[in-house]
Amino acid sequence: MEIDLERAREYTRAWQDEPDLAPCMRTARALQRTLRTMTIRIDDGDLFAGVKTAKTLGAILGVERSPEVSIIENSVGSSRTLAEGGRVLKPQERQELSDEILPYWRGKSTASLKYMSWMQDAELYDKERQSFLAHELVLIVLDTQGHTIPGYTRVLEMGFEGIRERAALRLGELKEDDDGYEQSRDFLESVLVVTEAVREYSERYAELAAAKAAKGKGQRRQELLAMAERCRYVPMHPPREFMEAVQSIWMTHVVLCISYGVGDVFSTGRIDQYLYPYYEADLKAGIITPAKAQEALEEIHLKMATSILPAHHTVTIGGVGRDGEDATNDISYMFLDLVGKLGALKNNIAVRVSLKTPRDFLVKAWETHRIGAGVAFFNDEIIVRDLLADGYALEDARDYSIVGCVEPTTTGRDFSYTAGNSISIGKTLELALNGGKLFTSDVVVGAPTPPPGAMKSFQDLRGAFAEQLAFCVDRCVKAAELKDRAYAEAFPSPALSSTLIGCLESGKDATRGGAMYNNGHMGMEALATAVNSLAAVRWAVFEHKMLTLDELVQHLRNNFEGAETLRQELMHKPPKYGNDDRTVDEIAEWMVETFCNEVRKHKCGRGGVYRPLILSSGFQVFEGLLCNATPDGRRAQEPVTDGISPAHGTELNGLTAVMHSAAGAAKALVSDGSTLTLNLAPGLLKDEESVDKLVSLIHGYFRLGGRHVQFTPVDKDTLVDAQAHPEKYPDLSVKVSGYSALFVDLPKSLQDDIIARTEFTNV
Repeated sequence: MEIDLERAREYTRAWQDEPDLAPCMRTARALQRTLRTMTIRIDDGDLFAGVKTAKTLGAILGVERSPEVSIIENSVGSSRTLAEGGRVLKPQERQELSDEILPYWRGKSTASLKYMSWMQDAELYDKERQSFLAHELVLIVLDTQGHTIPGYTRVLEMGFEGIRERAALRLGELKEDDDGYEQSRDFLESVLVVTEAVREYSERYAELAAAKAAKGKGQRRQELLAMAERCRYVPMHPPREFMEAVQSIWMTHVVLCISYGVGDVFSTGRIDQYLYPYYEADLKAGIITPAKAQEALEEIHLKMATSILPAHHTVTIGGVGRDGEDATNDISYMFLDLVGKLGALKNNIAVRVSLKTPRDFLVKAWETHRIGAGVAFFNDEIIVRDLLADGYALEDARDYSIVGCVEPTTTGRDFSYTAGNSISIGKTLELALNGGKLFTSDVVVGAPTPPPGAMKSFQDLRGAFAEQLAFCVDRCVKAAELKDRAYAEAFPSPALSSTLIGCLESGKDATRGGAMYNNGHMGMEALATAVNSLAAVRWAVFEHKMLTLDELVQHLRNNFEGAETLRQELMHKPPKYGNDDRTVDEIAEWMVETFCNEVRKHKCGRGGVYRPLILSSGFQVFEGLLCNATPDGRRAQEPVTDGISPAHGTELNGLTAVMHSAAGAAKALVSDGSTLTLNLAPGLLKDEESVDKLVSLIHGYFRLGGRHVQFTPVDKDTLVDAQAHPEKYPDLSVKVSGYSALFVDLPKSLQDDIIARTEFTNV
């Protein structure tokens, strides 16, 4: 894995050369000069043109978003690519980055602008202590506006030439006395530059393919000539056949990733719906065969998997169409076939399930688990219900795609970016137990709730927790809104916006609310940790009166030092979430409902509402490092729980009991998604009868109200052996938290967390 500096270099020069340009135009010009100069290549065997970086397996460096590369370097530092001698940066590149590129962006990047805006807000920054309250509370507000489905459908329907014409027409309609005239003119004029940049870039590939064809022979020469012809036509024009449609989607994806400066935040959405009309027409006309179409899909799937981050790219298949009828088609099945052939890789396959989904499609989806953990299941009925509550039209709600890990968003109409803002529920609990203070401080950084000695009942503690939850959500929304303002004012996204329905019509960039839908999001993590902790406090302090709340808090401060007997009792005797036990599941349902209500009170600055999300994305280990001991017996710095999954080893009543508990927790309007991740013994997939039972399990869980579920079908012994001997398991895929990953590429801390999961051996 290597970082590619070409984009960072050109974007830096663009900002240096034209500092006074309006924001959208400056961004568009930077993209244009990058696409004109960056190294392009066509690898042996390629049927489709387009690469994100000059490096075969390279990371795009969006230097204007964050001036630091250490996070990127650390994220790949344990990968086997580096272990085999790969290098993130060559010495001369590191020098260029540190001496020329990074110095320019310090104080100018979105990361810098975000922190500077936080420092001006007394609710986010304590000037006397010179401390960000957001950091003390572990409010995660990442620098990117991550996870969106670009408007591939608009590009397929209009081409970038049609987008150019639409922008020119809208530009001609502007009047100088219109509200926001200058911003609209800047945006629409920038779209004209973007579309020309796309044309030039695609033409470069056409010329390269033609030059290679002149030196080629036989079938390869014909493939290159066909590639050149496709690149001359798409994505500037609507595709005329299947192979052009695939090329159009891929080239659009490449350009938007380069433009955005992050190669892993876009998903292609309902690609089976986009491509099926072209496939059906070509099949009838004898232009394509199923085998050729399968080969094309396999290549694109492989190209999508060449990313620095694991499985942030998701393909959505199946489910109902905009008309409410089943939309499963031949392309849907082909994607399951390619998973069976290629393995899970780093891509997610989101299988939408409705009451009308063919049973054989679900059987086939389950059978893919025999070779890996690449598939996840999503409940159409619940997700459409949630999106309707967010204000989506029925047809658009039905047309949802999964982006990133598990987050639903309507397809090509939406800039409700779905990930990057979240609160630590473990820290929220700590504040509730300690009067708004962290265990390590005497300063009130949360809401001023009663100290532990003043809480006389479990209801008092629940009330304090609800107050701290509201406080943390409010502060995180404020921090996220300031980040979003930095994007709108300094780093808009005209290339992405040109594809999203609503932006050309409104004359607004997506960062300013131009898309048809513009919601915010707010995530939380560690549900089971918090639920089990509250249940443990109720059991030990208020029911059995084993100790006072003050005494318990002191033990938590001391990380249970000298209190191992108490810790063991808290771990094993109170009821645990995930066992279909109403005494604790009720707490989970209350907590999720309370969280959702607090999140949905907030309005997004771009328009719309804030949408709740319960997801860890692998942060359960990181958040655990920042959390002190919790009343469920968890020690400080140990991992917290993932999504709405139970705590490892506490699911004592079997798989169906877990699903009953999880369905209860999922019944609230968690409209931005929730994850349930489980490990299965591979023996459960051994024959037709076993797979049929698992299909029924999914149907049963979804009828209960479950939103999402995914499985890692690998036994614990295999995982332990893979950790000790990674060279024996190069293709072993697992589910981490909403996404698939190659087990051997994960850091040991995440591997340990996956190994620690309960392995279910029967249904």
